[in-house]
Amino acid sequence: MTSAEPLNNLIGKIRKPAPLRELIAACLRSIHMGDPFSSDQGALPKPPSVLFEEVQVTEDTMDGIRCAVYMPMKSSGRLPLVLYMHGGGFVVGCSEDTDYVTRMLCQSNKAAVLSVNYRLAPETIFPGALIDCERVLELAISESTAFGNDSRPIYLAGDSAGANLAISLYLRLQKNRALVKGLILLAPWLDMQVENYDSYNRLAPTGVILDAAFLSYARAAYVGFEQWKDPSVSPLFSNLTDLPPTIVLSGTEDPLVDKAFALKQRATDSD
Repeated sequence: MTSAEPLNNLIGKIRKPAPLRELIAACLRSIHMGDPFSSDQGALPKPPSVLFEEVQVTEDTMDGIRCAVYMPMKSSGRLPLVLYMHGGGFVVGCSEDTDYVTRMLCQSNKAAVLSVNYRLAPETIFPGALIDCERVLELAISESTAFGNDSRPIYLAGDSAGANLAISLYLRLQKNRALVKGLILLAPWLDMQVENYDSYNRLAPTGVILDAAFLSYARAAYVGFEQWKDPSVSPLFSNLTDLPPTIVLSGTEDPLVDKAFALKQRATDSD
């Protein structure tokens, strides 16, 4: 339980509506999957279950954390394991949101994929989500025989806030770091000081998927100002000398794209 939770729970019992930060989170979550007023269903692509038919998806609860488990149907033997963390600014999102990506990773790479539904802010603040991902990874390693084999290569992956958790998790690891063979970072959010980057100042005010209003709320909901430079919050402040092979994908219209370039520069300077 985080330090803010007891008071938050008390306020929820003695007054309605709930605290404003929860109201904002509830609104974000209710419309996160798209425009609830849209009726143009024909514009939607085929569902991931049709596009990637050779993937079996089950649910598992690992130390109280709901996870989606993706397994390729036509593979056997020592499969690599991808631990995937969804995006959503730490305040929205779930494994269902990234079903396309995790199915693709599973089928295209003949890998087992474990998608983590970590606790969200503002109900759970930093480092709650990171601790959840670490617990799931530790259980996946210790119970690897349940996935078919042991000592399998492990990859940490995620998008946006999930990419932040992926690299932060790697940097946080001690005894199991050698098992991680690579990082997959999709449009990563790597530094809480977003205003220091030209791409944010240029693109965030009118952003479609990510904009200044959402990023500002998400940041405040997840972590306090005094922790913005904590390496577990902003991985760009970490020692990046021993990163495993890492792929970073980001779009030119992403307000956070400059952080991807900064990561490349920092990792190169560390070599």
